[in-house]
Amino acid sequence: MDATAAPPDPDASLRPWGTELCQARNDSAALAIGLFTPAGEPVYLNRGMTLVLGGDTPDRARSDYLINPGLAALCAPAADGMVYAGWLTLGDGYRLNRSLRARVYRRDGQLLIVGEYDVAELDRLERDLSSTNQHINNLQRDLINKNARLTRQLAEVEEQLKTLRDSEQRFRRIVEHIADPVMVTGLNAQIRAVNPAFTRTTGFESSEILGRTPRMLSSDRHPPEFYTEMRRQLQDTGRWHGNIWNRRKNGEVYVQRLAISHLRDSADEGLYVAVYNDIDQEIRALEQAQFQAQHDALTGLPNRVLLSDRLSEALLFARHRNALVGVLFIDLDRFKPINDTHGHAMGDSVLQCVAQRLRHSVRETDTVARLGGDEFIVVLREILTPEGAALVARKIAHNLESPIRIGETCLQVGASIGIAIGPEGDESAADLLQRADTAMYAIKRGHGDPAGRRGDAGEFAGGL
Repeated sequence: MDATAAPPDPDASLRPWGTELCQARNDSAALAIGLFTPAGEPVYLNRGMTLVLGGDTPDRARSDYLINPGLAALCAPAADGMVYAGWLTLGDGYRLNRSLRARVYRRDGQLLIVGEYDVAELDRLERDLSSTNQHINNLQRDLINKNARLTRQLAEVEEQLKTLRDSEQRFRRIVEHIADPVMVTGLNAQIRAVNPAFTRTTGFESSEILGRTPRMLSSDRHPPEFYTEMRRQLQDTGRWHGNIWNRRKNGEVYVQRLAISHLRDSADEGLYVAVYNDIDQEIRALEQAQFQAQHDALTGLPNRVLLSDRLSEALLFARHRNALVGVLFIDLDRFKPINDTHGHAMGDSVLQCVAQRLRHSVRETDTVARLGGDEFIVVLREILTPEGAALVARKIAHNLESPIRIGETCLQVGASIGIAIGPEGDESAADLLQRADTAMYAIKRGHGDPAGRRGDAGEFAGGL
């Protein structure tokens, strides 16, 4: 009888990698482990790496999934061992991308990737973003409803004026009972009537405003072209509507939704009827929601979303002006012991102090952002030489070394700063950030060069 063939050993391909894998478990979803050929074909995937590459049932053959194109360069060194450490993007080049903080090892023509990501944090950020988007959608829906209500009210006013145009007294009575502010002017723009709601909103009594022009409400926030276009539309179509910033009697500036219609009175004279709707609170709430979606809640600095937009814009500007952009990737030193010893509240206060010092260390045109934890990014817009970025990095490092006093407690942090200068070729904002991140980790491993240096890939690194 033939002997039954032994079942394949799923761990046989991993035995040469025992030292690097340490105690990582195959079913871990927070630790992604994969063994690949240089062509990107998987030899072994644990649970975490399976999730990174699309789950248990991907929509195409597993060998069709691609590794970050930069991995091809990692196969070039002749010696085996660790060939990369830092942020690494894996994906299928079409549908899915995921960034890991990873280490890549090379041995016998194969690549081992060991990366980790915080599943709980990703889920929390997704929920927060969804909640913020829903809040913005609700505010926008409220504004649409208010605009619709304003249009209906204006239609009602027009209808009532048409039926009561032979009686100015009755016309005034109608206007007075409208809940929103109403102003009536002649074609010469002199104010002929306002209702009580107008007085409550602006602070001006009718005796103070009758016979004058709406210019007395001007906030100086609109250029002359704004009013020129308003008059042109009124002359051409008899209507105008839009948002306008006005000033109350006490000097406070506020925004309103305004609709103006050209009507005729009993003497066949021209009248302009303006109906205002107060949307100041809704506009401010929408602006606040949009700010929160683009800024870090703890420090008020731009978050990753706004950082990406500003860095992309800075690179585009630099290409047109043949200028340089500097990116400083800052990782605080000695911060974890502060959190562990003094608690997270003290750690948050330290991060807020660091954010303030970073803002004071750069120009107003530069950007300071917080990625999360104790990692910050500084974007130096339109610099003349790479050495200029190194000087700013030294200034930041010096400012961060000064003791931080919070209450009766005196603390001290430092910083490891990686610098990347761009643009190089057609690299994106993400590419430039990746180079700065790599430079920073080189400083972490080697304690840096206090004078700064330029690497082959264009990074400036210093133990600054």
